[in-house]
Amino acid sequence: MKKAKAVLCVIFMAIAMIVVFRKVAFSLEAKGAYNKNGDFFRVADECDVLFLGTSHVTMAVYPMELWHDYGITSYNISGYGHLMPMNYWTLMCALDYAQPDVVVVDCFALESDKVVKEDGKFVHFSLDSIPLSKMKMRAVCDMFDNFETRTEYLWDFSLYHDRWDELNRDDFEVDYGKTRGATFEIGICEPDAFVLQDVEWKPIDSVGVEYLRKIVEECQSRGIKAVFTFLPFPAQEDQQKIAAYAGEIAEEYGVEYLNFLQIDLVDYQTDCFDSYSHLNVSGGHKITSFLGKYLTENCGVVDHRQDGLVNWDEDYDAYQRYKIDRMQAQESLQNYLVMMADKNFSLCLFVDGKSKLWDYEQYVGQIRNLAPGYSFPSFEKIMGEKADYLLVLDNGKGEITDFYGEEGGEVETSFGKVTYTKTDSGAKALYLGDSEESFLMEQDRDGRELTVQVVLIDNQTGSVVDVERFDEELKVNK
Repeated sequence: MKKAKAVLCVIFMAIAMIVVFRKVAFSLEAKGAYNKNGDFFRVADECDVLFLGTSHVTMAVYPMELWHDYGITSYNISGYGHLMPMNYWTLMCALDYAQPDVVVVDCFALESDKVVKEDGKFVHFSLDSIPLSKMKMRAVCDMFDNFETRTEYLWDFSLYHDRWDELNRDDFEVDYGKTRGATFEIGICEPDAFVLQDVEWKPIDSVGVEYLRKIVEECQSRGIKAVFTFLPFPAQEDQQKIAAYAGEIAEEYGVEYLNFLQIDLVDYQTDCFDSYSHLNVSGGHKITSFLGKYLTENCGVVDHRQDGLVNWDEDYDAYQRYKIDRMQAQESLQNYLVMMADKNFSLCLFVDGKSKLWDYEQYVGQIRNLAPGYSFPSFEKIMGEKADYLLVLDNGKGEITDFYGEEGGEVETSFGKVTYTKTDSGAKALYLGDSEESFLMEQDRDGRELTVQVVLIDNQTGSVVDVERFDEELKVNK
């Protein structure tokens, strides 16, 4: 009996030590992978669509928007620096948990002969959140050929064991993200010069092509519909040829292909985060909306909004709050305008006639970008005469009203009555609903003039979620 108790005691202590060690090891891990993809394992079995690719996809495809606008359940499992082998193995690991109907893979970096980028620094960002499994071991052994490196990715305690001095609250209260794997990039940059051409494809013999074929063949063997994309960026001629060859591979396998270089969708002057490669949030919303419509109409993806998926609705509410927090954190008008190019918000935008905004094509272009397709007929007069301007953009109803110069009036919107008028002192005033307090101010507490003012409304609730005022230098005045 004593011997049995001793054995049980040893087993219990061993289990306790393993549990404690796992908790310590997890606390020491860098949390980037969990912030991006840690939530995948909670919703994987509900995801009908998975997105693969590089940071081009991470920064341009927003699954929570697809849920809200189309009822599509999806996850963005792309990653920074993902070459095609990493896409393949990320998918294989994901398929241990998910049974998607569609896999969308972007073909950027198709020409690469590398398995991973030289430093491999982003591989941890993709692999660390994936539980140890036979598939993960196969992935690591395929991508790395020396024992030390394989150990680092399969047992990352060997890498993170000395992070004690770096630990903070985020290591113990892990944020598993609100975006289903997407990343918002809020800057804006003028794109590099490029010319879209009618190029001829040339065959590419590369590791990237080899693994793209493996992705397609794996999907087809499982009855999963594959879709290729080539997301837009200021692509030079060599990249345009690669995009053309991706189309040939798609045709060979009978796969649908969306070459966004040939689709007039984004405005490179307003939708670029950097000059050479990535889209900002404004561009990402356009890509996401296009993909939502395409997947619904061409790939048979089901609208689940009436299926009682309460977690997705609750997660969308948290996601919307996350977007609002990001908007409220912006310090410059240009970044705020990038965030405002979001059809799930409505807004009232007032620009004083004396504002410097009218002197900059960038700002004028960004205002036009808030309502693509609307001609803004009064802009030429405003810029010539330096007149006051109010834009009421009601994305809830899909209606636009603007006022120019001394003109004022009322308009009924999805978020209530909007009244634009003058006070007894001659100052412009903006009232929402039955409020007797104007949302417009002429000066801040220090006497600085406020030349651009924005009232932001959440379409879902119809309530004002942010008011931002910008001074003469177009900097936010809190």
